[in-house]
Amino acid sequence: MPLTDAPPALPDSRTAGLLRDLSAGLRQQMYFWGRDVVHPVGNLLVHAGLSRSPSPGLQGTSCYTRPWQKGSIQLHGACAGWYGEQGGVVFIRPLGHCVGWRMSTPPTPGEWSREHFESLSPDSLRHRIQPFLEWWIAYEETLLSLRPLHSTHPSSSLLGAGYRDRCFRAFRQLPRSRSWLPPRDALPWLRHFRDRTPGLPRAKRFSAGIAGSFPRPFA
Repeated sequence: MPLTDAPPALPDSRTAGLLRDLSAGLRQQMYFWGRDVVHPVGNLLVHAGLSRSPSPGLQGTSCYTRPWQKGSIQLHGACAGWYGEQGGVVFIRPLGHCVGWRMSTPPTPGEWSREHFESLSPDSLRHRIQPFLEWWIAYEETLLSLRPLHSTHPSSSLLGAGYRDRCFRAFRQLPRSRSWLPPRDALPWLRHFRDRTPGLPRAKRFSAGIAGSFPRPFA
C-alpha cells in the first residue's frame, strides 16, 4: 500500500493495541537480524542489499542501510526504522516501542534526542510505518526462498523456513526473553497488519490457521 493512500481508520485504542503487538514483534525480530548477520553462509542482511557501515554512536557496532520507498531503511542493534523526506518512524529497543521521527536522517544509535520525536496518533503512526513494514515483509519472504548456490553446500539445511524456526527456538531459550509469534504465524500477522485486514486479532490470539475466516483486506 503506497504511503500516500488514505487507509480506513480503526479506533485509536484498537490501533494502539496492534502497535504494541508490532513492537513486541520487533523486539524478537531484532534478535533474528542479529543471527542473520553471523549466518554460516554469510551476512544475510548484506545479501539482501543492505550496506554495512560503522555505527556513528555505539563503538564496535554496525548499521545496515538501504534506499527504500523515497527514503531509507536503517537497522542497528538498538534501533530500526524508515526515514523519508517528511520524517519517518523508528523502533527504539531500550524504549520498547515505535515513535514518529521528525528528521529525514536516522537517529544516532544510543542518542535518542526527544526533540526529534514526533507525536502521532495511533492511526497516523500506523500509516507512517507502512514503508518499514513493506520492507520487513519483503525481507522475510526473500529469506524463506534463499538457497545456497550449490545444494551440496554444508549449510544448505540452515536456510529457508527451518532457519527462522531455529532462530525462534534460540530466542525463547534466552533468559528473560519474551517470545512473540512463531515464524509460521508472524509473517501472516504482519501481512494482515499491513493490509489493515478488518477483524485482525491481537497477536496473542492470532493463528495463521484462522486467517481464512477474516474479511477481505481493504483495497
